[in-house]
Amino acid sequence: MQNAGWVPGPQFKIRPPLRGLGALERPRLENALSAAADSHRLTLVAAPAGYGKSTFLGDWVRNCDLPCAWLSLDRFDTEPARLFHGVVGAIQSAASKMPLPGNDALLALDLGQAHDRTASYDLLLGALEHLTEPIVLVIDDVHLAGSGLANGIVGVLAASAPPSLRLVLSGRGHTAIQLERFRYGEGLGELRAAELAFTREEVAQFARSLGQDAPFDAGSLWKATAGWPVAVHASLVSLAQSRNVALSPPAATPTHIPLADYVAEEILDQLEAPLAEFILRATTCDWLDRRLAVELYGRPHGGVLLEECLRNGLFIEEHDYPGGESAYRWHALFAAQCRRLLERRDPLLAERLHRVAARHYQDADVVACVAQALQGRAPRQAVMSLGAHWLEFVLGNDAQTLERLCRELPTPWSEDPEILMIRSVCRAISGDATAASELAQRALSRTYVLDAIRRRRLDSCRALFEPLPDGGRPDLRATLADGGRPAKDIPDGGRSAAGPTGLFLLAQAEFRLHRSGEFAIALLQTAGGASSAEQLDAIEIGAQADLALAFAAAGDLMSAEKLATTALGRADALGWSSHERIAPAWLARGIACYWNDELKAARTCLVKAQRLGSELHPSGRLSAIYRVLVECATGDLTRLADSSAALESFHGRGLYAVSWNALYSVAVAKAAEAQGDLAGALEMVQPLGAGGHGALADTLLAELLRRGTEFTAAQNCAESLADRRGNSYIDTRLSLTEALLAHRTGDTAAAHERLEHAVRRAEPESVLRPFAERREELADLLVQHAVWGTAHESFIAALMARDAQGETRLRTQSYWNLTEREREVLAYMRSIMTAAEIADALYISVNTVKTHERSIYRKLGAGSRRDALKTAAKRGIV
Repeated sequence: MQNAGWVPGPQFKIRPPLRGLGALERPRLENALSAAADSHRLTLVAAPAGYGKSTFLGDWVRNCDLPCAWLSLDRFDTEPARLFHGVVGAIQSAASKMPLPGNDALLALDLGQAHDRTASYDLLLGALEHLTEPIVLVIDDVHLAGSGLANGIVGVLAASAPPSLRLVLSGRGHTAIQLERFRYGEGLGELRAAELAFTREEVAQFARSLGQDAPFDAGSLWKATAGWPVAVHASLVSLAQSRNVALSPPAATPTHIPLADYVAEEILDQLEAPLAEFILRATTCDWLDRRLAVELYGRPHGGVLLEECLRNGLFIEEHDYPGGESAYRWHALFAAQCRRLLERRDPLLAERLHRVAARHYQDADVVACVAQALQGRAPRQAVMSLGAHWLEFVLGNDAQTLERLCRELPTPWSEDPEILMIRSVCRAISGDATAASELAQRALSRTYVLDAIRRRRLDSCRALFEPLPDGGRPDLRATLADGGRPAKDIPDGGRSAAGPTGLFLLAQAEFRLHRSGEFAIALLQTAGGASSAEQLDAIEIGAQADLALAFAAAGDLMSAEKLATTALGRADALGWSSHERIAPAWLARGIACYWNDELKAARTCLVKAQRLGSELHPSGRLSAIYRVLVECATGDLTRLADSSAALESFHGRGLYAVSWNALYSVAVAKAAEAQGDLAGALEMVQPLGAGGHGALADTLLAELLRRGTEFTAAQNCAESLADRRGNSYIDTRLSLTEALLAHRTGDTAAAHERLEHAVRRAEPESVLRPFAERREELADLLVQHAVWGTAHESFIAALMARDAQGETRLRTQSYWNLTEREREVLAYMRSIMTAAEIADALYISVNTVKTHERSIYRKLGAGSRRDALKTAAKRGIV
């Protein structure tokens, strides 16, 4: 039937919303959207609730020179037929207002065929091809259409509509439509929260429109709200109401912005219950990492929900953090409203979560620990953290912050003798000797409340800073000796046997601050006493070697390699090539080389580390473990037998039997698997269950269980590591195991999410080994992932290029006709990278890449990239 005048439901769905009273006109955004719509067939406007998306889009539609169709979605538009009717009705409504010859086909569409999706979609696309003038379709609140958006008419229009239709999609966060191919293909216009947020000038303009006087401090309000439009509006309304009750200064900014109910109704209540609960718990802290997110949520998949918040733009941003691990920061005002909501709904849970955060930060961030502990009504936890880490503040020249934290403690904890002694040190450093002495006397008068450990710590605090030299600065040469006893009165030119050990403790504290180590070296050089210069060098080199191993064990492979090289170079200059102190440096290099998939170099370093290590130091044992892993990777059974024998020689000896057994069992099982006995390997690890051991052991165990088709046990083992994934290669390897487990069950979204996470963790440290050992299983998945969309195209393309060069058994005669560079370019062509991006990755010119592409097409008899890849796949080339 003909439906030229048919309207899909209520008129308000196909009309842009009216501007609210006092709404701010934003020509800046309208100009940006016009430029995006002119340049791109698809434009995305994505931001959380309260950023004024609908208002600004309505203004833009009314002012746009092109005919615009508008469609507002609701929760019933998840049905494909209803959504199709809405889209056609909106387009017909816009087309009917501008009678042009090409519009007749649109107005004559037969909507009676909507039940036949294929036929109806084809009819709409065909009608759009007759348009003689472009038309813009704006679809608002696309997130309400759910996951079916991509498979319905909107996904079809995004993928296949002619250029005469410009599509503008607006909603909250991540849309179901796959956008990566637009970003790296024909292009995608985007306006997100950063662009939609009010500028300082817009805050001032909005304040004037609501009656605020000229002296109003717009800058403070803009900073407090981060430009979140609904927060700015709420603040100004609150100011106006308070001024009606009692006159306030014109420059005042409200200390409380009443947004908790808005956050509850417009944001949290619109989410799935698990995600909403996660947000309420995880906003306990403005900053958090993945492990803290899991701890606050109390369930292993907290990290997955954290990624979902990030992907959907839910008021959170990812930041780089020293050491390679990502840190996440909530929008401060949004987090504050969520905390207020949780305190209102469940105050006991809110306090408990603050205590969880305090425990997490106890040794990592004392300032955060104290703040969280006080909010969780756990001042004792704050006192313990301050007592354990006060020296780091002193070394960091931050005694002022240290004293402030001590003063914030409530009574009676502010009168704790250890806290009073720390305040005494802070006063002495600032030059206030009178106050320092008075605080020290108060501390000593209350030492009866301390246990033996804290009493020794207080005595050490006194020993470090009494007596103080003139000027109030501590004499760091008067420091701890062996056993924690004070070592004082060291003459300037003397040499003390106790000095090096005490100053080495201070140097280790400096290293924990992740600095370059100059101050630690200065401390060592300052030490006097009977020790010779060579002995001080030994302490310093040993510290560097141990630190290199610590970085390697933590997953910071680049720092480990740098420190190990420095330590080995200095040791070689002193003729210490066989010194036991440098064994950790060789092990650190071996670990880095193994995870970087440089197996020959790894073998050399590990053999040296094992030869120099001792039973009392973990370097010998860990070297034996990694030697087995290296030979399992190379497949050299002769060398594997030798490394297994070396591993066996360490078993049951030394001081590390408890933590050693699980790792030893997994390594022996890996050796059995490498020799073709997978069933025997699984039998060996059966006593280990499904995790609960060391991170490296459990990561190896999870993959071994997956290879042995014990998928449930493998998944449980992976979940047991939820809070132990800070290490780059542990997280990479485990994420690949999870990706393959998800891929097996057909959970494509989870497989790609885990693969993208693995690639993101692997790229900064060049963690290649986990990909190399799963080369065959990951080959197809990597290709699919490149099409699915990734922020790491170059890294994935390089992985595929390594695979193509390594799989010689797949090469055919036609493949050998390609040159080495052509094979490399062909591997990169499997990704969605452009010629310019391939050129950047290979450090060659764009013209050179295009020359190689033409040569590849000619040799494979192909006319396009797609044809070339199909031909190459058929012939076994890729």
